[in-house]
Amino acid sequence: MISAACNRVQNPMKSSPMKRILTCCLLPLLSAALSISAAAAPKPNVLFIAIDDLNHWVGHLGRNPQTRTPNIDRLAKMGVTFTRAYCTAPACNPSRASLMSGQRPSTTGCYNNGQNWRPGISEDKLLNSQFARAGYRVYGAGKIYHGAYDRGGDWTDYFPGKGGNLKLHPSAKDDGVGGIKFAPLANTDEEMPDYGVVSYCLEKMAEKSDKPWFIAAGLVKPHMPFSVPKKWFDLFPLETIQLPPHREDDLSDVPPAGVRMARPEGDHAQIVKSGRWKEAVQAYLATIAFCDSQVGRLLDGLEKSPQRDNTIVVLWSDHGWSLGEKSHWRKFAL
Repeated sequence: MISAACNRVQNPMKSSPMKRILTCCLLPLLSAALSISAAAAPKPNVLFIAIDDLNHWVGHLGRNPQTRTPNIDRLAKMGVTFTRAYCTAPACNPSRASLMSGQRPSTTGCYNNGQNWRPGISEDKLLNSQFARAGYRVYGAGKIYHGAYDRGGDWTDYFPGKGGNLKLHPSAKDDGVGGIKFAPLANTDEEMPDYGVVSYCLEKMAEKSDKPWFIAAGLVKPHMPFSVPKKWFDLFPLETIQLPPHREDDLSDVPPAGVRMARPEGDHAQIVKSGRWKEAVQAYLATIAFCDSQVGRLLDGLEKSPQRDNTIVVLWSDHGWSLGEKSHWRKFAL
């Protein structure tokens, strides 16, 4: 038997920013005995949580002592954490298309965010299409495939999310430095688009039916801008912020192509010149904490659901995000 108490954690200190955060929680007990027919057990529901641009700053991975992710850590304790879950490409579109199709970019030809992944991927092979053909109610919300309205494959219903009327908090200096956008907001959690995505998923989770459900909840934060209600910034006082590991000569042994990929003269140079590196790190930590709270809403809703004992929870992020390591910001680098 594989119980919900099982947990496998390898050395988290050797993971890299471009690894995908992947946690699988098996709430019911699953039989591994071949003598038991799969048809004898009811089909499990699947709660599939996708997070955008979340690097390894997750509490149970031990990479950043400042981060606050009690809900993701709670999920990790309930199941299995894969600390060597590499993404196939450090960009949203190819990574998500790869995960949803089970095919590498070298097979599909999808390598960057500007491409249409459809020419290289048959939509009937997509994960949500597979669940639909297996008799599931298939619901999606927010960002699963790349792009606000890119749904891909078969869905019973899909809620793309709604843009909020978001306003900078009076304490905000501005909206960030160059292309790196961050600032506290004057809004409430309920006004954030991700909040509406979670509310939709909770509604679908509570619906009664004789069919199992597959619910894909696509959370956009901590994708830039690192802008969430100010209360999340207050959890991370600026004077306590620690910068990521960084060496001035860290690119000295990197080939020219790698230096071009890092672009040290771009975002990093602007951030250093501005003197606001700690503010950007604070904002990213705040945005992760907000995201974690939305994961908590999903887990709490499942705990209260009559389906809690017959549901598999999968949580993943499409790729990592750099905040000055190797003089690099954003993704798009190994």
